[in-house]
Amino acid sequence: MIFQDANGHDIRVVTNVLEASAEKIAEMYQERWTVEVFFRWIKQYLNVPTLFGTNEHAVYNQLFAAFIAYVLWRWLYHRTEKRTTSSLSFLSFVRRFFSGQLPLEWKSEMAAVLFEYARIYGRSMPNFG
Repeated sequence: MIFQDANGHDIRVVTNVLEASAEKIAEMYQERWTVEVFFRWIKQYLNVPTLFGTNEHAVYNQLFAAFIAYVLWRWLYHRTEKRTTSSLSFLSFVRRFFSGQLPLEWKSEMAAVLFEYARIYGRSMPNFG
């Protein structure tokens, strides 16, 4: 089966799905490619080269934790005006977070947010490093 991408390049696909039209096959291929690009992004930016678990919940938990770490890491850099980012893996960020070895300005920023949370909602969150 042959179809063209958005740039007019021919894409040849071999399939055993004979009842689907070329347009439907192209749509399925595009959706699958989007998933591949997403996983490449996860491996590059979240530093998750392999998944630790094999069941659905383990995969979701690891990806969710990696997203949280990534967002926190990016947020801390922007809040502390660090425009030059170094490559910090998910595991090294978590280790530094729990061992209290994050930079002082990161700790100060997180403490300020936690104190503001306690002020607004009248309850505190657990202490950290």
